[in-house]
Amino acid sequence: MSSPVDPPQRLLRDPLLVVHLVLILSLAIPGRLIVEPLGALGAPATILTIGAVALYVIARMIPGYLADGYQPMRVPLILFWVVMLVSYGAGKVQVLSVLETNASDRALIVQTGYVALALLVADGTRTRRDLDRLLRLVVVMASALAVYGIVQFVTDIAPDMYIHVPGLTLQAAEVSAERSIFTRVQGTALHPIEFGVVLAIALPVALHYMLHGTADGRRSHWWKVAVVTMVVASPMAVSRSSVLGIGVGVGVLALTWTNRQRLIGAVAGMVLLVAMRSTFPGLLGTLRAMFVFAGDDPSIEGRTQDFPRVMAFFQENPWLGRGLGTLVPAEHFFLDNQYLGELITGGLVALAMLIALFLAAIGVGRGVFHHAQGPDARALGQALVAASAVSLVTWVTYDGMGFRTNAALAFIVFGATGALWRLEVGRRHWGRGLNKRPPAVERPEPGPVETRTAQTTAGQVAEPAALGGPS
Repeated sequence: MSSPVDPPQRLLRDPLLVVHLVLILSLAIPGRLIVEPLGALGAPATILTIGAVALYVIARMIPGYLADGYQPMRVPLILFWVVMLVSYGAGKVQVLSVLETNASDRALIVQTGYVALALLVADGTRTRRDLDRLLRLVVVMASALAVYGIVQFVTDIAPDMYIHVPGLTLQAAEVSAERSIFTRVQGTALHPIEFGVVLAIALPVALHYMLHGTADGRRSHWWKVAVVTMVVASPMAVSRSSVLGIGVGVGVLALTWTNRQRLIGAVAGMVLLVAMRSTFPGLLGTLRAMFVFAGDDPSIEGRTQDFPRVMAFFQENPWLGRGLGTLVPAEHFFLDNQYLGELITGGLVALAMLIALFLAAIGVGRGVFHHAQGPDARALGQALVAASAVSLVTWVTYDGMGFRTNAALAFIVFGATGALWRLEVGRRHWGRGLNKRPPAVERPEPGPVETRTAQTTAGQVAEPAALGGPS
């Protein structure tokens, strides 16, 4: 494939810079640290996410700065944004309270930022090296989150007790901190469920780099440390969503492994479980009981009791919903299901679009797996499929779009999937469009013997001189 044309030298030379900063700020500092005057929009990562909208619009105006042409993830992302606008407009024609109106405005601003992050990654990633750098940062920051969680589990000291950033205020929040005899860890995330799901999203990517290295062939034992750290920390959230996410991520990734890799993975997993059972007595038993006795769990009972209220809201506005972000817990109720939330606030149209967005990302990732030429690119495509599948499944168990780290990471994965397709399946032409297939291999001009042979008709014998024989 031809190399991309370098974009013009500008002040902001790398459009992925803001995406890197969002990842760092989301996972390095506690999520409850905010710029107080901005309220719910005051988290540093959220401010940068909103700024990504302006960056993408400006970058689109600069010829050659972002990739043009066919991009399989661009269309579903833009359609998702359009449906979001329609849902927002549907809310404005109804009578809303002040809290509902403010919540709807915030949802529009923040979710537009998520779409911008995905588009920046999909259209602004110039090389596989840039994509590897971004995804390696995802693994590094998720590993840092896991370390925060392990420290919190062992010491019972949360990161927000020792991380202080000048100018930021710690936002008060109610979190279910205990389950059974264990304190549920959340690290720098907003909630233990988000902590576990974020680790589950990053785990398939970490496993990919552990098994295949980067595109330029570099390998490191660091990836093994990252994988072990995430697997050890994930159960410490004491969350079904976390266990479900790990199972889905590893299961989808293992579909493309060899039998030998599956056997090694199973043995390593059993060894790790035995080690964890010895090191943290009772933790794995608590997780097992959460599934075996789920019918007696008050959290499950609370979720099922929400169904009649969900149907009542749905019947009022079945197609477009009552308005983007208008399901405010302070005025209505908590809903631990992103899809039911979409059904209430955006109706059947928004629900179908959210599911379609996930399926598009999974389909594009599978397209990379089937059509990319290099084995490492194919494996990375499947790893991104697994990462998207984690959010797709776990959002049944909690409102993922309401937790900014999980939501931002899900959209970054969408963008990375589109970028990988463009770099490995399509041709890279910055500002000039793309071709779906790799460039054709040029065939050498035929020599005298080949030309003469081709011109010889069936049943005829070439002259000896033409074949290089004696004259």
